[in-house]
Amino acid sequence: MPDGKEADVRANQRNQPVTGINVLRWELGSELRTLRLAAGKSIADAARCLECSDAKISRMENGQRGAVARDVRDLCKFYGVPAQRRDQLMTLSREAAAADQATVTTIAARYSTYVALESQARTLRTYEATFVPGLLQTSRYSRAVIAQNGGGDLAEEDVAQRIQIRSDRQRRLWGSDEDLLQAHFIIDENVLWRPAGVNPETRAIREEQIDRLIRATMLPHVTLQIIPYEAGFYQGMEGATINLLNLDEGPRTSSTCYLEGMFMELFVRGHGEIATIGAKFAKMSETALSPTDTRKFLMRLARGNYEHWSSARPSGPSERRKVAMS
Repeated sequence: MPDGKEADVRANQRNQPVTGINVLRWELGSELRTLRLAAGKSIADAARCLECSDAKISRMENGQRGAVARDVRDLCKFYGVPAQRRDQLMTLSREAAAADQATVTTIAARYSTYVALESQARTLRTYEATFVPGLLQTSRYSRAVIAQNGGGDLAEEDVAQRIQIRSDRQRRLWGSDEDLLQAHFIIDENVLWRPAGVNPETRAIREEQIDRLIRATMLPHVTLQIIPYEAGFYQGMEGATINLLNLDEGPRTSSTCYLEGMFMELFVRGHGEIATIGAKFAKMSETALSPTDTRKFLMRLARGNYEHWSSARPSGPSERRKVAMS
């Protein structure tokens, strides 16, 4: 991290559009990880230096927990970091701790880290097999998803906070400022049929959400593709949620990947692993409908001219209506 970067980091934290998320922890952790690797030290080596668990070092480097100034000092000494740089990082650790104390949020640490990173990303590639991506959700769809996933245990104020965080994130996609996010979304067709049923409210939520997806296809900085049922099994479908971010770090850029599922939340930072996931995303893009055909698909769905596969009768050739791509 070059001299003067701390001022840029603090500016990014102040201007960050998402309320209640601390990006300074990630900046500090990322730099500690860079210094450790440059010194040729392992996570286990760093843990022995601090007389702590390997998990603590890993969480510090991933921005999932803060690093107190004393730990930063000892690690910098262990890594052979010059005194001036050590003092800068100790100051950054104190600022990150102050930011943590100033914010109150009920969302999970890994997810809050992801939201902070997303606010600084230049580009985003997202695959979703279960839900509409958060950046594309309507307010009513968000409320339904958050309330259900909370198992009914979330207080109304917690639900409202999470909806607000999601709404804040959406400014970079639906806003009019110069810092719009270049985003590429790939969605499995399964996502489009939920919520469904005879309940008028759930039907209205679904119809409103599909209309918003149609509008998203018209945004110049957004690419949206649907993988239809006709594609069958395809590479990458084993991942419930994939988020690939290219981050803006001043003169440098870096990439990270956030994988999410019912029993897993994982940040991937290794170049080889990210390259593998990126290649799978590219394969999924080849499998999916083109952006133009995706818009036609959604418009026919909105008009009721496309039926769910389960409505097809088993006798004779497939009677399921297919989207005309011409």
